Amino acid sequence: MPNTDQPAQQETGRPSSDRPRRPWFRRPTTWVGLGVVVIAGGYCAAALALGGQAPRGTTVLGADVGGQDRAAVESTLSGRAQQLSTTPVALQVTGAGASATDEVVPGEAGLAVDAAATAERLTGPAWAPADLWRHLPGGTTQAPEVDVDTAALRTALQPLADSVAVAPVEGAVTFDVREDGTVEPAVTAPEDGRALDVDAAARAVSGGWLSGRPVTLQAAVAEPSVDAAGIQSAVEAVARPAVAGNLVVAGGGREATLAPAAFARSLAVRPVDGKAALVADGAGLQAALVAADPQFESAAQDARIEIVGETPQVVPAVAGRAAPPEDLAKAVTGALTGEQPTRRAEVQLTESQPALTTEALQQLGITERISTFATTLTANKGRTENIRIAASHVDGTILRPGEEFSLNDTVGERTPERGFNRAPVISGGRLVDDYGGGVSQLSTTLFNAVFFGGLDEIEHKPHSFYISRYPEGREATIDWRSIDNRFRNDSGHGVYIQAGIVGNQVVVSMYGTKFMDVTAEKSVRRNVKPPRTIYDTSGGCKASSATATGFTVDVTRVMTPVGGGAPQRETWTTVYNPENRIVCGPDPATVRPSSPAPSSPTAPVGTPAQ
Repeated sequence: MPNTDQPAQQETGRPSSDRPRRPWFRRPTTWVGLGVVVIAGGYCAAALALGGQAPRGTTVLGADVGGQDRAAVESTLSGRAQQLSTTPVALQVTGAGASATDEVVPGEAGLAVDAAATAERLTGPAWAPADLWRHLPGGTTQAPEVDVDTAALRTALQPLADSVAVAPVEGAVTFDVREDGTVEPAVTAPEDGRALDVDAAARAVSGGWLSGRPVTLQAAVAEPSVDAAGIQSAVEAVARPAVAGNLVVAGGGREATLAPAAFARSLAVRPVDGKAALVADGAGLQAALVAADPQFESAAQDARIEIVGETPQVVPAVAGRAAPPEDLAKAVTGALTGEQPTRRAEVQLTESQPALTTEALQQLGITERISTFATTLTANKGRTENIRIAASHVDGTILRPGEEFSLNDTVGERTPERGFNRAPVISGGRLVDDYGGGVSQLSTTLFNAVFFGGLDEIEHKPHSFYISRYPEGREATIDWRSIDNRFRNDSGHGVYIQAGIVGNQVVVSMYGTKFMDVTAEKSVRRNVKPPRTIYDTSGGCKASSATATGFTVDVTRVMTPVGGGAPQRETWTTVYNPENRIVCGPDPATVRPSSPAPSSPTAPVGTPAQ
């Protein structure tokens, strides 16, 4: 049985001890903890106390901001920041043979001092020991916070980079064809270039623009893709084998053999993906191919109108076939390179469609002549040649329904380079010589063909005085600078224009589908004004004895729809000035007679002065 006389052990979780416990204030750990708390509190108090103002003696951008609070620091730096934003920063480029200077305006190049962020950093609580230490003995020179818009800075530096850049000269091997037909490679040696790395330049400028000194930027050598040794080795490895024999091009059931002299100029050895390789000019090869065999390719031919008698007939369109230049170049380079060149290029010909198909032209309904008009030529050969050239541009024009025609746009400017001659034109109410004289006769003939074809006249202008070889009120002058002859095809079908010289006449005919029967009415002349004689003492005077009476006349076009309908009437009123006689010299009526010469034995009284 247990001994109940012994005292019971306390259930405290640890053995009982006979030693008494120390009070808390006598324990060492208590005092250590209290020391830590006191020191930490003092540090926090010091950090908070010393924060809120910049450390004593602190300067930023040359300005003393020591002891200033955040608002004062920001105010002090804002003015300086604004000044710096407009002060140009000098740039100097060196390296790789470069010697260039430039400048950037920080505010325009994405560079700015952030006064607010700088003030916040300098006046915030000094939590870090380094920050606290700066407050104790005093501040130092501090760099400001800077904002950099990298994209804007790159844009500002790009013109400088472009001015410094020198593209490397890539080496190449081309081919000289001699008079005897032999081909010899010609080497262009590669040359180093120069480049300014814009990203590196931007980093240099953003890091040094506040120094007050020019920022130095380093240009670097830009090397060609293939060095001189690589180009030189390609002469024997690539160039000479490429022109060592004939080239056969096959396609579309035909073959053409080209001698080296025929295709060599279309070949070259150039860098491709860092290696010297044979390249070809497809268009040049295409020209050489057609020269060797004109039937190898054929151009597409539009459907066209051919007049047989007085009837327009549709000549069918013809599809073309061609070796695409890109495909031809690829096939040729493949045939001339590799371990065992075949020297035979197989190319697939592609079919090209005409711009105007047979079906499209047939659908325009150009089936009959709807009008024709002719005027008689003068004996001036240069004038007739001008008309012939202008008519050749008009002849064959096809107008779709609703399409407008401009004679100036169709013929173009009348210049000697385009074959036009000087011939009489009306300028300032007088006949003078100018390039393209006579084209107004084609314009008049065209206007009458439009008139009787019933087409919509948009713009025309009669001559300033009447010319008897034209119908009164139904004629149209032309001037490249200011006067045009325009009309619109409102017939609902296509219109084909035939224009040219037949015998001693200018003839213009319109073909389509007749939709109007047209007649012309003319009034009697009114406001008749006889010509006068003009005396001209200017140096550029050109005498003219031709005269014409001035008058006003009305011309009415009466159009009756084919198949019936109410007639439509359209009237033009033309005012002609008189064509005056021009005499070069003074008006005799205004010349005062000279005093008679004194009598003498050799000059009897009354003898006219010579």
